[in-house]
Amino acid sequence: MIKLYDPDIKNSDIESVLKSLKNKDLSGNTETVKTFENKLSKFLGIKYVSSCSSGTAALHLALLCTGIKKNDEVIMPNLSYIATANAVTYVGGVPVFVDIDPETWQIDVDKIEMCITKNTKAIMPVHLYGVVPELDRINRLAKKYNLKVIHDSAEALGSKYNKKYSTNFRNVSILSFFPNKIITTGEGGALCTNDKSIYEMSEKLKSQGLQGKKEYFHSDIGYNYRMSAMSAALGTPQIDRIERNIEKKKKLFDKYKFALEPSGFKFQDLSINSNSSYWLIACLVPEKISRNALKNYLYKNGIETRNVFIPLNEQLPYKHFYKKGVFPNSNLISSRGICLPSSPSLSNSDFLYIIKTIKCFI
Repeated sequence: MIKLYDPDIKNSDIESVLKSLKNKDLSGNTETVKTFENKLSKFLGIKYVSSCSSGTAALHLALLCTGIKKNDEVIMPNLSYIATANAVTYVGGVPVFVDIDPETWQIDVDKIEMCITKNTKAIMPVHLYGVVPELDRINRLAKKYNLKVIHDSAEALGSKYNKKYSTNFRNVSILSFFPNKIITTGEGGALCTNDKSIYEMSEKLKSQGLQGKKEYFHSDIGYNYRMSAMSAALGTPQIDRIERNIEKKKKLFDKYKFALEPSGFKFQDLSINSNSSYWLIACLVPEKISRNALKNYLYKNGIETRNVFIPLNEQLPYKHFYKKGVFPNSNLISSRGICLPSSPSLSNSDFLYIIKTIKCFI
């Protein structure tokens, strides 16, 4: 089976984990975790990285650390993984869904302002499949209305906007290190910020609200959101391969586009002045064919693919918020979008087999 995504695990990563085990370096309060955070901080060119047990945990912390609370509204794109909306719900906030741009699949910035109310406290752009939204325009709106910007960059480690990593923009960003992400720590995530107060609050809240170095004294109700040392040990060597793997994935994207666009497949575009991490290579199937039938055919022939996310307004916990049919672009892309095998290690022979199998179907 050609997998949708195969984690890039090398011998150096395995040796790093074994070293952590041999040293009985297991918990989240060790130098191994700090080494991972410092190396990632240096790579991104950002002041603070607070590692977490998952990307969702990092997003929850980002909302708490920027003061989002009960009944506060947070504007986000309607096409995203459900964790984006769930994290807002965790803090008692209200997710407000906005349709997406049909070309980039990112939040439609032209539709944000009409959704801002007296209860709006933040905009949460999602860097879907590694593509970066129009951050300059979003930041201008945030400044105009005094809103926080919380980036769900779970899929966008290594993506850039105006030649800067997209995690480096106001106010805070989060990353995910799930096994199918650009680097993996097994399970894991990180909060990234240049704001010291956000970082310090994240460090406190992810450790059960522990106050400074005073033993067993807790100033807040916190969470057990720390990353383990073994997870950090797995991720640290992979940081050196981020740029190289993104370059491989860009070449793979270009090959897919060249091979399939003449047959009517339409690939996700980039925003102006941006570079993608090409986390998953996503496209729309031609109108004349069934996306689900193609997906099933590919699976029967040993090729794993994945449908694009279901719009948030159609998820059962949020369906009662919104009337059907007000998000035409989200609905279209969700119904016809498919993610193709995107591993940086995908061989040319496997790529050619994928293209041949798709063309046999159509």
